[in-house]
Amino acid sequence: MWVRRSAIRPVPRFAQVPAKAVTAAFALLSRPDPTARAREGFERLAAEQPPLARYLRQRVEQPLDTAALALGHLLAASVYLAFESAFGPRLSVASEDAVSSVELSLAADEALRQSDPIDALDSEDIVGIEQPSLVAFVNEQIDETLKRHAGSIDVDHVAVVFRAVLVQILVLSQSVAPPPGHSTGRAPEPLA
Repeated sequence: MWVRRSAIRPVPRFAQVPAKAVTAAFALLSRPDPTARAREGFERLAAEQPPLARYLRQRVEQPLDTAALALGHLLAASVYLAFESAFGPRLSVASEDAVSSVELSLAADEALRQSDPIDALDSEDIVGIEQPSLVAFVNEQIDETLKRHAGSIDVDHVAVVFRAVLVQILVLSQSVAPPPGHSTGRAPEPLA
C-alpha cells in the first residue's frame, strides 16, 4: 500500500496475482499459433466478463495497427487467464458500473499526477505497486513488441492498449472475493 495521494483504490493482498499465475497464463497462450490462442483467450474473457470485454473491445479494437491489435489481444487474454488461474471461482463478473468507476478513477489519478510536478510516480507505477507481476509482464510484452516492430508500430496505439489493460487489471483486482475465513482486520460492530 502506498502513502501518497491516489485516486486508485488499493488492491487487497488477497487479490494480488502471483508471478506463477502470470507465467502459466502466458505459457498457455504461447503454444503453437499464439495469435489464434490470444484471440481464443479474449473470447473466453468475453464469455466470462462481458462488461469488461465490451470496454476492452471499444478500446483495443478501434482502428489500431495490426501489431498493436495483436498485442492488445495477447495482453487482455493473458491478464484474464492469470486472474482466472489464481482465483478461479473467487473472481466475480465485473459490472458496467465497476468498469466505468475504474476508468474514472484512473483518469482522476492521471489528472492528479499531472497537476503535481513533484510527484515522481505515474498512475502505471501505482498499478504496478498493487499488481507487480502483472504490470511487469505487461511492460515486458510491450517492450518486446516495440523492439520487434520498431519503426512500423504506432506508439500511440500501444499507449491506448496499455491504458486499457491497466483498467482491466484494476477491474479484475476489485472483482476478487476474499478467501473463505478472511478477516478484514476490523473489530465487529456491536449488535444493538
